[in-house]
Amino acid sequence: EFLQALRTAQLQLDAEKTCNRELEGKNAVLEANKPKRLKKKNIPEELAAYEVEIKMLAKKYSVMVEMYFPTTEAISQPMPLPLPAFNTADCYASPLAEGECLVAELDSILPDHIKRVRPSNHFQDVFASAMQTGRSDIIHKLRNNADNIFGLPKSHFVTTCERLKVPVVVEMLGMKDASKPTYTIWFPFLFKDMRVNMRKPFSNWKPLSQILKMALWGQTSLADGYVRCGGPITNGQRWRVSAVTPGCIAWAATLLMFLLSPDSEFPGNGTGTVSKIMYRSVFREYKRLLVIKWADPHIQVIVAEMNKFVFRGPGKDNKSGTSANMAEDLTAQINAALAAMDAAGLTDDDNAEEDPPQPVLSAPGSPLTSDENFADDPCIPNSTVSEHTLSEATATTS
Repeated sequence: EFLQALRTAQLQLDAEKTCNRELEGKNAVLEANKPKRLKKKNIPEELAAYEVEIKMLAKKYSVMVEMYFPTTEAISQPMPLPLPAFNTADCYASPLAEGECLVAELDSILPDHIKRVRPSNHFQDVFASAMQTGRSDIIHKLRNNADNIFGLPKSHFVTTCERLKVPVVVEMLGMKDASKPTYTIWFPFLFKDMRVNMRKPFSNWKPLSQILKMALWGQTSLADGYVRCGGPITNGQRWRVSAVTPGCIAWAATLLMFLLSPDSEFPGNGTGTVSKIMYRSVFREYKRLLVIKWADPHIQVIVAEMNKFVFRGPGKDNKSGTSANMAEDLTAQINAALAAMDAAGLTDDDNAEEDPPQPVLSAPGSPLTSDENFADDPCIPNSTVSEHTLSEATATTS
């Protein structure tokens, strides 16, 4: 019996040794195939050291300056000397001038040690990615606070809501038939009392201010009686901003349109997945109008009101500046606004007559309406659409 027990124990020991060898082999295979953290190769040490700062500057740029990173064509062009003035109407004189001004405005927010590494592919990848990440984070928070901004139930702004089935949203967008959606760049909610008046663009400035205020000072800043004191460092403190710019007003207006649209995700390529709205071009045209008309009394009233609301202080001058048919439609609408402001002058009269419906930004394949009176008006500036920007946005819809 003793020998039998010994043989049994020996067999068990051999079996365990065999099992252990199999386990060791499996572990070796698993170890060899374990995902490893990729090491960054061929990246200068200064780039790696500045990555946190680059990401911070990218988020500031995406809110205060430009919604999208300059195109590869623009960023790769040698900069002229002297550098172009990016906060004047001259920057829209030609596609080349516009591209140069975009890059000059980018460089204006970069400190010298970051500016030196801007031409690198790694800088551009990190910067563009941080812009998208920062925008997504802000949009998520805006959806959570959309009831304060629009005065509508929060459920209307969750990503799964079919907003074109909500009558009041359709009205805010100025849409006549939600079953055949068309979108106008000058939608009623951009105007006071939802009365479209092209002599008073952006007259419904409070929602724009709320969007910007939340982006700068956090979600709690929208609460009544909010006073900044203590707590985590906010974007506004981190970015050291103290006044609105043409870029941030255009940014807020574009997001206002996006939040009302049927799109659930803001497009990295510039064109809404569901709506086919060309957000990149919408932003560009809003900003163009603001840059060209920045000194006009009505725009300065809007600027002063927004500065007071967002920064809790008096308005300050901002010296630092700040499909093909669809593309043409956008420009026609902005040019119409410029013509209305030039021909009739800006007005503070709240009883001014409401303007007729504006041309629409239509989905691909749908009829585009146009206003022949605007087309023939000699006061309208020549089209200065940036071909590289608009063609890029248009290509995504085909």
